Amino acid sequence: MSFWRNLKKPIIGLAPMDGITDEPMRFIQGKYGRPTVIFTEFINVEHIAHKAEKLMKRFLYSEIERPIIAQLSGHTPELFYQFALVVCYLGFDGIDINMGCPVKSVIFGGGGAALIDNQQLAGEIVLAARRAIDSWQKGISLKESIEDENIIRAILAMRKMGDSKRKIGLSVKTRLGKDSRATEGWINFLSQLPIDAITLHGRVLGQEQSGKVRWEEISKGAKIARKHGYGKVFLGNGGVRSLEEAKAFCQRFGIDGVLIGRGALGNPWIFRGQTPSREEKLAVMLEHADYFERIFEKKAFVAMRKHFGWYAQGFRGAKKMKQILQKSKTLNQVKAMIRNS
Repeated sequence: MSFWRNLKKPIIGLAPMDGITDEPMRFIQGKYGRPTVIFTEFINVEHIAHKAEKLMKRFLYSEIERPIIAQLSGHTPELFYQFALVVCYLGFDGIDINMGCPVKSVIFGGGGAALIDNQQLAGEIVLAARRAIDSWQKGISLKESIEDENIIRAILAMRKMGDSKRKIGLSVKTRLGKDSRATEGWINFLSQLPIDAITLHGRVLGQEQSGKVRWEEISKGAKIARKHGYGKVFLGNGGVRSLEEAKAFCQRFGIDGVLIGRGALGNPWIFRGQTPSREEKLAVMLEHADYFERIFEKKAFVAMRKHFGWYAQGFRGAKKMKQILQKSKTLNQVKAMIRNS
């Protein structure tokens, strides 16, 4: 039994978002929001195999984020096996397989939402990840399982070696379908695989992150999964904007929980149902920016600007402050801008 079985319901977690749920963002969410579960942004196994030293930072996490799940994307089962092992060695609580990503480069390669129309490959990927978990629990060594010495050095440098007794969870996050709704056939297929949890985003691929979220289809998916009797956790995702709405959807649609994505941007308090003051928002924003600057190179600081835009909402003068903060290049500049605003 993995940690999924022990989570208190309803499960209200932080959804994986590419380019957004990096380590600094997740740390802040864990500290001030305390979601039930937290996912990393997706880590493409095809890319990291060639850019290990650069992309290993995507595996950074802090203890305050537990249970923490690393989400993997791609289309090569052998690479899923290798990087599922990396996830195990680094002490994550779970592995999530991305079968819903709408990014064109991922789809073109056959990963993400493209897997909805390729059940054979989807099954092979799940089995490869499950085999990796089994290998790790049997005590396979780093050198036996990973050929790339750069990856081995990176794992050792991070100094987080997972306990082989830990029961790693395996889950899938997906969509209703690729070109049209395929809930019944797709969820029936996934429910027969050796996974612990399914998250269903209530849109088809063509909608990407916009348009109507079909919660009735998510409810249908949950009923289908339960028919297989394996006790899988079933979560819904898409367009949830408050803790109250998340809890209401769980009850109304008969699901175990909800992952909140964009509703948590600049707003970790959403998981506690709180409304922060202007001062609280700015203080946490500065803490987030400080952590970001310490984790990443200073030249990457401009990537924080999108977060400034999300924090600077809902209070008097927010629009003007947002415009000012979009010009910042360093943490010191941000502090000065806030002092002078």
